[in-house]
Amino acid sequence: MDIERYIPHRLPMRLIDRLVLSEPDKVVTEATISTDNAFYAAVQQGVPAWTGIEFMAQTAAVWLGLADERAGRSIEPAFLISARQYHAHQPVFALGQVLRVEVKVGLFEAQIVSFSGRIVDAGDPQWVLADAEFSAFRPDDPDAYLAASEPPGLESS
Repeated sequence: MDIERYIPHRLPMRLIDRLVLSEPDKVVTEATISTDNAFYAAVQQGVPAWTGIEFMAQTAAVWLGLADERAGRSIEPAFLISARQYHAHQPVFALGQVLRVEVKVGLFEAQIVSFSGRIVDAGDPQWVLADAEFSAFRPDDPDAYLAASEPPGLESS
């Protein structure tokens, strides 16, 4: 499956590699930590664990894209608006480590969607690397929302 169909991110900002599981209220993706990752830090030989919320947000975007497709709607972007209780249980996702990113839908109401997510080591799924609660906003008009969000003086020509 072409995961890029469901999220707007492209390399090197697309952090997830493949869809593992899709259910009505849950999606699981995987990502292999490599030097191609936009956040790779050579001195740490990996990716700082604070990026875990972005891995979860991109996985949530896949769920939203799949939900749009199942409902016969065009796939629209969502925007991360809050992250609560993000806990990284190690400082770095190590080079070569395969992350399994699991996201479950909580509230799905109009334009706001809440999720719970966790990242585990794919080789040892009992080893939780990070977890969080977070929310996304789905504006009626994503282009207008983005244009209104630009700082003054940076408007597109």
